[in-house]
Amino acid sequence: MNILFCSDAMIVDGVTSFVFHLATALSEGGHRVAVLGRWAGKGFQSRLRAYGVEVISIPSPTVGNFWFDRKAREFAPDVLVTDSRRSFPLAVRLKRATGAKIFTFFLDNLEKTDKKGRDVDSLVRWSDAWLSAEPPLLEKLEEIPTPFQKFLFQRPLFGLLTPTPIPERDPFRILCFGRISGYKSAGPLKLLQEAPRLKKNIPSLEIAFVGGGWRTWKFRLMAARANAAAGERFLRIIGTQTDPQCWFEWATLVCAGSTSAVEAVLAHRPTVVFSGFWIGLLTPEKLDEAFASYFGERSGPYYVRHHLEKIPAEIRGVYDEWENERMERDVAAARAAVEPRFRREGAAAEFERIFRSLA
Repeated sequence: MNILFCSDAMIVDGVTSFVFHLATALSEGGHRVAVLGRWAGKGFQSRLRAYGVEVISIPSPTVGNFWFDRKAREFAPDVLVTDSRRSFPLAVRLKRATGAKIFTFFLDNLEKTDKKGRDVDSLVRWSDAWLSAEPPLLEKLEEIPTPFQKFLFQRPLFGLLTPTPIPERDPFRILCFGRISGYKSAGPLKLLQEAPRLKKNIPSLEIAFVGGGWRTWKFRLMAARANAAAGERFLRIIGTQTDPQCWFEWATLVCAGSTSAVEAVLAHRPTVVFSGFWIGLLTPEKLDEAFASYFGERSGPYYVRHHLEKIPAEIRGVYDEWENERMERDVAAARAAVEPRFRREGAAAEFERIFRSLA
């Protein structure tokens, strides 16, 4: 099959990371795969090419243009893959140009799909299938009547990260992993604000923030002031990284939510989940709750913004109660539960099966 991914802007965020995860899995499975979109900065382009995925991109002030139309027709896609938000208008334009089917992936709540051209009516009219990587989102989609089927298609993550042994507790190195923007940065911001106080209780503490976003400059200024006051560089704002492997290896503990938390578990690291609705160390007894809420992203016991004091308390608790043997056992159990749900093996065959079922 020829599979063309539509990308509004090839930056590093949740949508483009999903494009990377799925596009490379489909390429490994024997399909011809390309990603088309306007260039807008540092992204996954080089890693995509390393997996045999074609990258079709130029700087463009608009999402679509005649050059994209021509390149799409030359590629002759069987399927156009898009997210339900930014890239959907481009997919509709290319569907008109090529006649290919549109597979629309939902990576966020439907209530954010409110702009003309990517409203619910447009998503129903132009899509040929709806898919989601998250069971909580798929449940919401099932409430909307459509003339086509809806499918669960988990992110094919397993195998992209190499698990390594958990380091000793000290130095206590925390990796805060995830995009720094909007509501998603409430947890990381609180961790950064509390870092000087945590440093007094945990002298070996080091924290690295990996992830881009418009608030990165603010984080860098705050970190510089805290480092100067401490007399050492224990805080680092790394910014955008297209391959987090080396940072997972560096870390003793990872703070993340949603897909970033899944990646941390697959890299074999203890993970404090903090996202929109949950703060807490991921342990075997919490796995059902983690899967049901997509690791704190879709639901949970409280709104994290209203309980930010739990973040430094959770960090201190993990440090004070650290036992290497228990951590290894708990992380291994979590990884064993996560791996089967995020396998790359069989992703290409399942994608083709869904396509054939719509013929």
